[in-house]
Amino acid sequence: MSTTRTKAGGTYAKGRASRERLVDATMRLVARNGSRGTTLAQIAAEAGVSQAAVMYHFTSKEELLNAALDRRDELERPAYRDAGIGLGIFDAIAAAVHQWSSRPDAVGMHSVLIAENIGNDGALRPRLHSHYERTVDELTQIVGSAQDAGAIRREIDPRLKAIEILAFINGLETAWLLNPTAPVAQAATQWAANQKLALGQRD
Repeated sequence: MSTTRTKAGGTYAKGRASRERLVDATMRLVARNGSRGTTLAQIAAEAGVSQAAVMYHFTSKEELLNAALDRRDELERPAYRDAGIGLGIFDAIAAAVHQWSSRPDAVGMHSVLIAENIGNDGALRPRLHSHYERTVDELTQIVGSAQDAGAIRREIDPRLKAIEILAFINGLETAWLLNPTAPVAQAATQWAANQKLALGQRD
């Protein structure tokens, strides 16, 4: 009985590891070549698995791309959801920018997929659009809660501020991808400090 469990557990762990390698390979290749310039065969080779293994874990390239986006979303979640109520959200966002250098493939892949799916016929457009709108809604709620707590001035429009925050992050991503030596971490830290000064309650 224990041998069976060990064998089953080992098989499951091996399969999970293969799946994770495929997601990692997808992020690297899409960040470098775009999804349209990346084939399942290339992903399989990059991950060190057979093409049959790719199809075992994912039924299509679109499903694999969605899995890679899921990974990216998990990495970016703490940027604003763990900041609590108040002006600390801006420090949390700046801290997330500081982490970009440790996950450049996630940043690059996301920007590339947005560019590829701008048109209404983009296969991933509904998912990317939904994620954007959901993020705007969440940031709007956070800014509104900070207003209720007295941390942010009442005359600030929470939704417009949420859109502005995302515009800043997306613009900074583009600047960094075009020039990896750009001091985006320092820019984000300065931006956060300026936001807190501009939005905080005044005596």
